[in-house]
This record gives sequence, structure tokens and C-alpha cells, in this order.
Amino acid sequence: EGARCIPSSLINIDWLNGNFTIDTVIPSWFEAGSQYIHLDVLENNTYYLNSESISRQIFIKLNVDFEWEIAQIDESGNKDVFGSITIIANDTGLGVPGVSVTYTLKNESNGQLANPLTVVTDPSGVAGFEFNSDPPYGDYDRWGYVYVDAIISDPIISDNSQIQFESLRSSEEFNPKYKFDEEEVKVPTWAYVLLALVAILAGVGVVIYLRRANNELLQEAAEVFAYTAELLAAGDSIREAIFNCYQNLCTVLQQNGFLRRDFETVREFEVAIRQAMPQISDDALLALDNMFEMARYSRDEMGAQHQQAAQMALEKMIQEIANLSAIPNR
Repeated sequence: EGARCIPSSLINIDWLNGNFTIDTVIPSWFEAGSQYIHLDVLENNTYYLNSESISRQIFIKLNVDFEWEIAQIDESGNKDVFGSITIIANDTGLGVPGVSVTYTLKNESNGQLANPLTVVTDPSGVAGFEFNSDPPYGDYDRWGYVYVDAIISDPIISDNSQIQFESLRSSEEFNPKYKFDEEEVKVPTWAYVLLALVAILAGVGVVIYLRRANNELLQEAAEVFAYTAELLAAGDSIREAIFNCYQNLCTVLQQNGFLRRDFETVREFEVAIRQAMPQISDDALLALDNMFEMARYSRDEMGAQHQQAAQMALEKMIQEIANLSAIPNR
């Protein structure tokens, strides 16, 4: 009456020299602690077994996780030492009630500061604690650094979980964090003046550096366009010269931080050009874009007309870059 069967899918039977071992994971509906298990064996002619029914007392332990919380101690605010341990069953994810936890408050010298406090976990598996005193134990000037030692010796906690808890216990997880008020330090006036001068000099240095870097980028881009124009004028392959121009220009933009190295679209390239040289005209940009698209998508043999269009686009870019005075800071 009231008995429930363990599904065969959870049972493993190993035979060895006429003996057998039964291995199973106890279902979550089994209560932890001392229980009885009943085993019914049917007659088995293959193994020459008679039928039998036996009962055995077993002790069920739980694999659990531990969640630890302890409040931070603020010098000008909270100075009480309080927190909790939550014990959660692995199989159900629910809190384990009725487990005794003993807390002891200690100082840096491992000296006991208060009587041990034993708390039983509530229905949610939480065992909270609080240590109070006047002055409070969190008063660093009076007590120094304090920490909480916790002991759980309930037999329903599995050996593996006990090892896990001892590892947590030996760490610094049970030490409250301290937050001290910052000491007011008077800074002399000359220090502020010196700091302001340093900031001004640093700002001037940054401006000079950016201007120099921007001028270098302009020069590099102009050299790419000029070199491509020379190749076209010398009669080199139009498509190859334009492709080399595109690749070299991408390298210049990438090295100066305007274009991602793994960019994928023409739109990204166009945006990068505008960011690097915002005063460039739409006509020049469109002509350059058309030049690259002509080389990329045209299936026709590229002749004198294509060469002339490409040279005009390059010359327009060279002229407009020469008129730019600077590139904006990125």
C-alpha cells in the first residue's frame, strides 16, 4: 500500500559469476534519509533463479548546490554581519528544508567573536544568519577584518556535495567585502595649475598628431590615384589598374582606421571615403564609384572610352583631395 515502482529505464543490472548488481538513480519523489526499498525477483530458468521478495533499509543522500550571500560592510553605513546559505537539490532545483547550518563569526586570528548560531533551512532551503553587537562586528577599527565560518554535517548531504561545500568553505567566499570611506585629501592649488598645463600641452600634442596623420592619409590617397592614372596613360590593362587602385585605397583607409579589414559592401567603402574626406563632392565620389563598378561588373572588353572615363574620375579625385586642408578627427 502506497508503494511506487522505480521505472526499469532507470535500473541497470550487471551480472558477474552468477551474482548481479543493481544500480539506479533514486527518483526525486523518494524522500531523503532512511527509507525502505522492496525488491521483487521473478523466477528465471536461464540463470537458475527462484522467485524472491526482499526488503532492505537504505539511506538516501542528496546531491545539492550551495548559494552563498553575505552583505557588504560599509564604513559609514551598514556594519552588521548578515547573509545566508541556500541549499538546492540538483534533481528538482528546489530548496532543501530542514538542514542544520552552524555559523561562527571569527576574526583574522581565527578567534571566535560570538556564540555559534545554528539555523535550520526554511521550506525554500535558505538558512539566514545575522551577528549583532555594539559596537557592531563590522566596525573595522574595533574588530578588524571578520569572516563567517559555516559547518553543515547533515547526513542527507551526499559525500560529493560535502566536498563541494568544504571547497567553498576554504575559499574566501565567506568573507564579507569591506567598503571604506575615502579620506579627504587637500590638493594644493599649484597641482591644479600643473594639471591644467599638462592637459593643454597634451591637447596641443594630439591636435598636431592628428593633423600630421590626416595630411599623411591625404598624401597616400593622392599617390594611389596618381599612380593609377600613370598606369592608364602608359597603356596598362585598364581593369587590372583599376582593381589595384581599389585595393591600395582600401589599404590606406584600413590603416588609418576608416574601413574595417573584413568589410563586405561598396556602401561601407563609400561611407569610409566620406568619413576620411567629408568635403569631397558627390560628383567625384560617384565618378570614382562608377569607375570601380565598371571594372567589377562590365563583361565587355574595356577600351579607350573606359580608359578616358577612369582617368577623368582619378583626376577629379586628385584635384579635390589637393583642395582639402584636413581630415576630421575620428
